[in-house]
Amino acid sequence: MTLAQNRRLPATRIERVGFIGYGYVGRGTAHALGDVAEVAYADPAVSGARSVAELLSWSDAIFVCVPTPMDPSGAADLRIVYDVMAQLAATVAVPVVLKSTVPPGTGAALTRRWPRLPLVVNPEFLRERHHREDAESPARIVLGWTDGIDDDGRSRVLDLYARRFPATPVVEVTATQAELIKYASNALLGVKVSFANEMAELSRRLGSDWEPIRQALVLDPRVGDSHLAVPGPDGRPGFGGACLPKDMAALLTIAAAAGVDLDVISAAVGGNRRRRPG
Repeated sequence: MTLAQNRRLPATRIERVGFIGYGYVGRGTAHALGDVAEVAYADPAVSGARSVAELLSWSDAIFVCVPTPMDPSGAADLRIVYDVMAQLAATVAVPVVLKSTVPPGTGAALTRRWPRLPLVVNPEFLRERHHREDAESPARIVLGWTDGIDDDGRSRVLDLYARRFPATPVVEVTATQAELIKYASNALLGVKVSFANEMAELSRRLGSDWEPIRQALVLDPRVGDSHLAVPGPDGRPGFGGACLPKDMAALLTIAAAAGVDLDVISAAVGGNRRRRPG
């Protein structure tokens, strides 16, 4: 992995960014990039939306922020992603930035199906409750390049992010690596929540309060302060929300298909089900 530094300016810049999907990921990203580019969106569930055809004719880049819900098996349902990419592949000539959470190998599969699709996988790391703040202050920007995007397309995407986040590390990897970074990040946070809940339970059994123990732990810079509060920000034990349960279930499905046992993550998911049924 490398940091993008001292990049040459592209021949043309991304000045107008279109968003397909305008949930919290699309809204947060559009809010952040709106400081350096015009933004518009296509989403039938949101008022003021444009049509996809209109967005394509207007945009210098398309950000795809559609949902990938969990199917009954625990895997990510990619039907909306494929439907959108099929529409884009027929006419798009600008960079397509996929922010939806997708299993490793999806970007490569999309470009095998549509070789001319100028696709980059750019996972988001937003908390639903704080999507605007997180989008404005990312810890890193991960760009997973596919074979479909050329050097000029890469330069344009890098330039867009450099204009908005000049001091933020930009990690350039393959699309598959970018996709796995997203799952690994959420899985690690889920394991951290499960660990904190186990320690909090042990503290109670021993007649102690968890909070002073947590405060002492986070003084160690190797530990970090996030995802250790019990109960969590929603007032309940364990982890919930839109991302961690879905992405950890998907990661276990991905690992099982690859013949890998993720014992730590599996245990964290099982413990969370006990603490947070339903």
